[in-house]
Amino acid sequence: MDVIGIGALNLDFIYEIQDMGYLKTAGIDTEAGKEIVGGDDILEGLRDKLNRFGTLKKVAPGGSASNTCHVLSRMGFGVGLVGVLGEDREGDFYLKQLPYADKSAIVRRGRSGMAYIVNTPKRDRSIIVIPNSNSDLTAQDVGKSDLSGPRWVHMTSYVKDQAMEAQLYIKKQISGKVPFSIDPGEIYAAMGEKIYPLIDGAEILFTTEKEMLMLYGDDVNKAIGKALEMVNIVVVKKGKKGASLCTKNNSVDAQAGKVHVVDNTGAGDVLNGVFLGLYIQGKDPAGALGAAVKAASISTTGFGRDAYPDAKMVEELLHSNEKGN
Repeated sequence: MDVIGIGALNLDFIYEIQDMGYLKTAGIDTEAGKEIVGGDDILEGLRDKLNRFGTLKKVAPGGSASNTCHVLSRMGFGVGLVGVLGEDREGDFYLKQLPYADKSAIVRRGRSGMAYIVNTPKRDRSIIVIPNSNSDLTAQDVGKSDLSGPRWVHMTSYVKDQAMEAQLYIKKQISGKVPFSIDPGEIYAAMGEKIYPLIDGAEILFTTEKEMLMLYGDDVNKAIGKALEMVNIVVVKKGKKGASLCTKNNSVDAQAGKVHVVDNTGAGDVLNGVFLGLYIQGKDPAGALGAAVKAASISTTGFGRDAYPDAKMVEELLHSNEKGN
């Protein structure tokens, strides 16, 4: 096993809709760029509006850690997931779509988590997450998994505190043995200092500029400085503007490529996966960032995971970046 991903597992339902306002009429407080967490109280109204006014484009496995591991698998790494799927047809479908063999650490109970990803013709996007059982991970679940063997562990967010406690348990088990990275997303970033014990000691912290400010306050540069007191590398994702890689000694920027965007769901996870894969292989971090940003851009040209890169594409992007193209 090369990499283990630990995070919420959602089945993604990707829709296109003319106007996000249709969802507001169902009592769903969403807008472009916003991610909200809901439950059964909004599910019926959400589905009604999407089926009446939207078009279903794709149903695919999702979740930040899972997306990143999917990229790593396509790059040739052996990967596994730690998480919870429901004992339902959605969970069955999710597992059948995973391209790698090791699914032993995925627990089955309750109902599977779902994410409704809504795009407009302007490529504005909103995400409504119905967690169900996907955040029911416990330390007891994790204790059944072998965490001593992988070369790397990558963590992303959950909704419930008990799942974060399970991740802290994992961190303790791998301390000094296995390097790890974390992408807190907005859910964990909104916790501010509460999430510091999980971030502290990571090799790499992946965030957006907004999340960096949520975590550390001040302006972005000061926030990065505070983050680097806890981690060795900070990768700040900037959407269409690319990304920056920062260490205590220097920083580099990488520009995003110009593409026709179809669906930008998971683009940041693709960036994480390509960068991690190349970093684990010992590639120059600056070159790895450039290739990762280009791969993330390309991933937006398809729905779900349709345009995720494989090993050949990553190698070409890395070579292109080294030549300055």
